[in-house]
Formats: sequence, C-alpha cells, structure tokens
Amino acid sequence: MSLTESSNAFTALGLEPALVMALNELRFVAPSEIQQLMIPAALTGADVIGQARTGTGKTAAFGLPILQRLDPAQPLQALIVTPTRELAIQVEAEMVRFARHKPYHMVVVYGGQKIQHQIKLLERHPYVVVGTPGRILDLNERGYLPLGNMKFVVFDEVDRMFDIGFRDDVRKILSLCKSPRQTIFVSATINDEIERMVQQHMNHPQRFFTARADETLTNPEAVQYVVGVQPWDKLRALRLLLQHERPTLAIVFCRTKRSVDKVAHALCERGVNASPIHGDLMQTQRERVMRGFRTGKINVLVATDLASRGIDVHEISHVINYDVPEDPEAYVHRVGRTARMGATGKAFTFVSIGQAQQQTEIEKLINRLLEEYRIPGFMPSLEPSKRPGSAAPGSMESSHTDTPVADGVSLAMSPAPAATDGYAPTSFTAAPATARRPLSGRFPTRRRR
Repeated sequence: MSLTESSNAFTALGLEPALVMALNELRFVAPSEIQQLMIPAALTGADVIGQARTGTGKTAAFGLPILQRLDPAQPLQALIVTPTRELAIQVEAEMVRFARHKPYHMVVVYGGQKIQHQIKLLERHPYVVVGTPGRILDLNERGYLPLGNMKFVVFDEVDRMFDIGFRDDVRKILSLCKSPRQTIFVSATINDEIERMVQQHMNHPQRFFTARADETLTNPEAVQYVVGVQPWDKLRALRLLLQHERPTLAIVFCRTKRSVDKVAHALCERGVNASPIHGDLMQTQRERVMRGFRTGKINVLVATDLASRGIDVHEISHVINYDVPEDPEAYVHRVGRTARMGATGKAFTFVSIGQAQQQTEIEKLINRLLEEYRIPGFMPSLEPSKRPGSAAPGSMESSHTDTPVADGVSLAMSPAPAATDGYAPTSFTAAPATARRPLSGRFPTRRRR
C-alpha cells in the first residue's frame, strides 16, 4: 500500500489531517483490524472494550481518537493506566509520536522514580498522563493529580492489573474519575473480572473482539513449539537452542526472580550477551537494561512476567518460555512479544514431566496445538542423583530445581555429551575470558560491610 493509499485508509476512519500526517511519517502502512473497529467508535465518545492479539496496534486504536478529541483549552483531560512501568513508558512514547503535529504534551508517572520530579512535570499542566496505578493514586492523594475532571480514562492490559494485585486500585481510580467520561478497556484477553467491572463502571460499551472463537489468540506469524526437557537439563537445552537458532533479539521468560538471575548468569558465563530484568531491580537499572535491549547491545533478555506486557521491540525474533507460565493467559502475552505488526517470530516452551496439563490449558486457550521440537545436538541426561558422578555446582549441566518434578521419575537415557566452551553466534558477543557481571548486580558476590 502506498503512502497515499495509507492516508486515505486512516482518513476514512475519521482521523484529522494532523494525525494522518504523523502516521505517514511513522510509516504506518494500513490500519489493523482492531484500529479499523475501535477508532471510529472511540471518535464518537462511546465507551469501548477492545480485545485483540498482542502486537496489533491497540495503543493507536485508543490513543489517536483521544488526541483528536482533546480540548486545547483544558489540561489534565486524559488518563491512561498500565500495569507495569515499562508499558507506561512505551505507551507515553507512542502518544508523543502520534501527537507530533498537535499542541499537546504528555507525562508518564510510575513508582521507582523520584516523585518530586513527577510533581514538577505535572505542574506544567500536561494534557495526557500515563502511569501505573500505585503512583497515580499517590499523586492524587497529594493533590497533584486530580482525577475528577478526566474526560478520557483508558486501562491498557486491564486483565494484567488483576493478576498483579491492582484490583482495588483499579476500582478506586474509576470511582475517582467522575462521569461523564469516556472509558476504554483494552487487552489481549478479557476475563470474568473485567466483565464485572464493565457492568459497574462503563456506560453501554461497544465491544470489539477481533480474536474470534475459531481463531488463535496468538499471532499466526509466530511459530510455536513445545520442547520436552527435564529441569536439570533446561540450562543446557537453552544454550544449545540459542546456539542453533541464532536469534536477533530474544526474551527468555522464567517464573521467579531467582530463576531469572540464575539463568542470566549462566548464559553470561557462556558468552551470551544477556541481562536480567525483574521487579527487584532499581528503576534506573531496568531502564538501562531496556535501552540496551532496544539498541541491540543486549541480545537476550531474561525476564519475569512483568516484562511480558511492556516490551514493544519489533526486532524480537524469539521468545523462550524457560518455565511454563502458571496462568495460560500469561502465555499469550509472553508470545506476543514476537511477530509484532506483521513480522515473523518463533516461540519455544520448555515442558517437563508432570506439566502436560499446563500445556493442554495453554493449547485450549489459544485454540492451537504446540508443535513438538527437538533441539539439534541435545541429549537428555540422567537425573543428577542417579548419575555415577554429579555435575559441578553452578555449571550449565548442574541440577536446576525451580520446576517441580514427580517423585521417582528418571530418564533411562545416555548421559549428556560434554558441553563445549563459549560460542559466538553472529548476533551475540564473543565469549569473554571471565564472566561479565550483569546489570542486576544480584549474582553471587561477597557482601560489602
């Protein structure tokens, strides 16, 4: 589609020339399905619920109508609430790009950053505030972020807020944002809790669900595999998978912060340019890691689920679920980090004995069977307790016990072949002489006194 055709397509949705010009400059080729449905409805001022696969442009679907309907004479009109800091930063950056030809400025507020700095930003009277629930309520209670006059309230990835304990905060924010207002809920998944919120806080919303019953919730461009591997073999399997696939950028998802640090450390020891990201990092560290990942200085991001909703990097070619997500809906958002906006990608999920039911629940939710995959060169090893000799503690072959295994289970397989030393795929750095200290600073070290 040419730029002229693209302009006509977005103009036909009812968008004004200033926004269409920005979209052309940003190389938006054509509106996605959720944009085609939501933008005209949101421009009328109606409450809207939008469900669409990750990576389909939901930020533009709600952000563009808001920017068109803002009143230049009144600041602090729009509030966009996100579950994570990373997603708040991403959404604010997108809104700024869309508003490049509009006289509006934005502010992003979240925990982990000095509140006095955010107060100074709010004193400049922005038109749009993007933030996380806790910091929004904190600033409201201090009197710097009044919510009573908000004309537009958006909850992005609203289901995730319930997963990480923001349920009461969401209700409180909605109660403080007085009517009349336009309320928009968007997410890749809509659950029963959201439906109850809809009944209490929305006025006859228009519903747009682009993931139909006969379709998968995940991007069809993402090829999805399941890899059978026992917990004690997962680190070695991960290393071989990265070596074989040579991803441009990859995210490895773990269930716990401890696992994230352990896996990132092990990868760094083998020469992979990896860094961890999770909630225990200081905000400045998290921002530094994300900058490195977006610019390609970091090739493998090892993350907890907090990152599954806040990363929009089109160059991510691989997602690896080192640990099966406890919630099947988390799988949708993890896999949604790759194959975004028409790109292609691959997703691998490590599944151990005893986790077949979790795999089944995921397949039922996404309406798709995961394809079995065998990692070239990978040979399962005996359970550490049943080997003639145990592996050296902390090595890539040592036992990893974060994932439970049924009692009495052992694999009557030949021992794993000896692991090679560091490797240097084209997209990774060469193996250093000594392990590089990752940005989290949580790896084993002598405590300072």
